[in-house]
Amino acid sequence: MLKLDTAIIQKFDELTDKAKKVNASQQVTDIAATVDSKKFQEWATSALDLLQKVFGEKSSYYRNFNAIYSKIINIVYKESFDNCRAVFLSAREEYEKGGLSQIRLFLDHAVLEFLAGRCSELLRRGEKETACILASVLLEHALRYLCGRKGIAEGSIEQMNEALYAARAYQVGTHQRIKDLCYMKEDFLHCQGDKYKTADVDDMLRGVQRFIGKELQS
Repeated sequence: MLKLDTAIIQKFDELTDKAKKVNASQQVTDIAATVDSKKFQEWATSALDLLQKVFGEKSSYYRNFNAIYSKIINIVYKESFDNCRAVFLSAREEYEKGGLSQIRLFLDHAVLEFLAGRCSELLRRGEKETACILASVLLEHALRYLCGRKGIAEGSIEQMNEALYAARAYQVGTHQRIKDLCYMKEDFLHCQGDKYKTADVDDMLRGVQRFIGKELQS
């Protein structure tokens, strides 16, 4: 999806400019206002093709545009063109919003992957305390992301865990494992991390990664 954004948005821009030229070809008579038929046909054919590729023939954008376009025979009344143009611009706005959502999704996942990689690196160096704290940051970021998807207010890890569990975002086992991870983090923060081995922190990190894989990527 992301790699197609630039080409598709450029096409939307190109057709938006062409629509302006169609609009500029308006002619007003005593009977009605019309636009140049040839310019309109060229624009409408390309616009309809783009709507089909991006949204599909069953989409409201394609069907509404095609319903107006199919009734035009020889004379293109300005009102018909304006209606087609309105559908097209609405489709463009919807697509651009979707593109931004995809970019935000990509960036969120990039942050999660970076934090997970950094945690693993710290563990390989034996820095279990720092790795544990960073793993909790990874967990918090993942919970914030999940709360955003579920329409739940953000807060501390504990608060978000309780809110997500109450909203049935995940099962009791996941809820308890997150609580256990929080207990480990608190122990390290209060200089009581000696009871944990590197393997324990590694298990913590793997648990967070499994949580991300199951709950966020489904």
